[in-house]
Amino acid sequence: MNRHENKVFENQHVILDEGVFVNCTFKNCSLEYSGGDVYVQNCQGEGCQLVWRGAAQRTVLLLQGLGLMVPPPPPAGSEPPSRVQ
Repeated sequence: MNRHENKVFENQHVILDEGVFVNCTFKNCSLEYSGGDVYVQNCQGEGCQLVWRGAAQRTVLLLQGLGLMVPPPPPAGSEPPSRVQ
């Protein structure tokens, strides 16, 4: 596993799988997770976006379908989906 300690990630795309993150800060990053091993301790995030892939994405879809996780709101300024009649 790749170890990152006391590191600041800023304006980056960070793949979390197979990583160890201790005392790290993530600022305006996209954080990608695919369901692999990851260890996070005492980290902080600001203005980040989570990107779900593979097994992690399927888990999120299952949790949303069961009503246990709320889907993210649409981006500001986007039109709501049209209704089918």
